[in-house]
Amino acid sequence: MRTVFSNPDKSDQIKRYWSDRARATEPSSAQATTYDVFLRRLEISTLKEKLEAASLPDGSTVVDLGCGDGYTTVSLAAEFPTVRFIGIDWSEEMLALARQKLLTLEAPPGTVSFRLGDIRHLSADLHSGKFEVFLSVRSLINLTSSEEQYDTITQIAEHLTPGGYYFGIEDFLQGQRNFNHMRAAMGLPELPVRWHNHFFDEEILLAETRNLFDPVALESFSSSYFLATRVIYSAGCHLMGVEPDYFHPIHRTAGMLPAIGDFSPIKLICARRKLCKEALCAS
Repeated sequence: MRTVFSNPDKSDQIKRYWSDRARATEPSSAQATTYDVFLRRLEISTLKEKLEAASLPDGSTVVDLGCGDGYTTVSLAAEFPTVRFIGIDWSEEMLALARQKLLTLEAPPGTVSFRLGDIRHLSADLHSGKFEVFLSVRSLINLTSSEEQYDTITQIAEHLTPGGYYFGIEDFLQGQRNFNHMRAAMGLPELPVRWHNHFFDEEILLAETRNLFDPVALESFSSSYFLATRVIYSAGCHLMGVEPDYFHPIHRTAGMLPAIGDFSPIKLICARRKLCKEALCAS
């Protein structure tokens, strides 16, 4: 049994932060969980490719943990009309935005549902249910400790069908250091990890999950995007004395670049649940 260390006060502060973000966001906006809309589009297209490759049978269920405003959930549901999507979030305000997305984005009727819940306690939300796919998009980094994060990943494995998939878009310390090194080379200040985020360590994640999933891989899908937008474009803005603009055309075009290098903190965790149930007992 894993001992989980958490900071209840900080968890409450993080929850309030995202609820305040939701209240300050227009229902039609896609900026509730990040101001970089084109980064969200890149994340969605990356997850779409993974779900297509998974060849999910009709009637499969995808659970989106920490779904926020539901933009990713509903956008994916529109691409997979025979798959059911469940979005879980701890913020009522974010879920209010998510339900608005259902009214404006073209997901097939009845294929998406949202529910209030805490991703740290999946059994309370999902009971004994087993599901084909779990997603997380910059949500586990809002937990306050590594212990909480890996306990949640263990619960994900427990609620996956044998051979089911976990696709997690989360932030990592190694990529953060790499792109800040590139920023320094361009005379730009370091971008710190924000107060409400707890980034993963790549080596620790691979070690912690090897008994639960086989295989586990990390993909630096947003590396070129970050190099173009957070380094080259930001350096140009610095030279011209202007603030970077998330709607500048470079953000739209940067998402078309093939991924090269390791210049982004945001990476994709691709994990498939082991078929052998004994693997979970050994963890």
